[in-house]
Amino acid sequence: MEFIGETLLLLVASTLLLRLAGKKSIAQMSSLEVIIILGIGTTMGHAIREHKLWQIIVILTLFVIYLVFVQYLQLKFTIIHRYISGNAIIVILNGQIEFDNLKKLRMTTEQLEAKLRQEGISYISDVKTATLESDGGLGYELMEHARPITRKELIESLHKDQKGNIPNNQTNKDDNIFEKVPGFFPIAKSLSNKK
Repeated sequence: MEFIGETLLLLVASTLLLRLAGKKSIAQMSSLEVIIILGIGTTMGHAIREHKLWQIIVILTLFVIYLVFVQYLQLKFTIIHRYISGNAIIVILNGQIEFDNLKKLRMTTEQLEAKLRQEGISYISDVKTATLESDGGLGYELMEHARPITRKELIESLHKDQKGNIPNNQTNKDDNIFEKVPGFFPIAKSLSNKK
C-alpha cells in the first residue's frame, strides 16, 4: 500500500513540476526541454524501483529549476538563446531550395517536401521564403499568386464595378460577408454582441 501512495505522490509532483516548466508540444520543445523531460521520466522510473521518493522529488525539482533558469537567461541574453535554441535557417528562397542550408541541417529534399505537404503546399515554386525554425517547425511565406484570398480582398472583388473600381461607399471595413449566407448572420451578430 505504501508503494501505491508513493507512486501517486510522485506522479502528482511530476505533473506539477511539468506544469511549472511550461506548455509546449513535443514538436515545439527545445533540445534542453526534451532532455529535461526525458530526465524526469527516467528519474521517475528509478524512484519507483529504488523507493527513494523524497530524494527523487528533490532531483526532479532541481531539473525544473534549471530549465526555468536557462529559459530566463534566454529571454535576457540573445546570445544564450542563439546558442541553446539556434536560429531559423532559410531552406527555400524565391521558389528555389537552398541545398547548402539543407546539408547544414542534415535534411533531405524528401523531408522538406514532407513538411511542405503537411502545410498544404503542393509546389515549391509557390513558396517565397521557407525557414526551418529552432523548434523544428516550418515557417513560410507564399508567393503573391499562391496566397489565399483575404476577407478584405474578397469584399473588394465582390464590390468592384465593371471598370475594376471600388465605389467609395463599398469599402467599409464593417462589411460582413456572412450577411450573404442565409441564416448565418443572426448567429454571427449574436456572437459579436456577446464580446
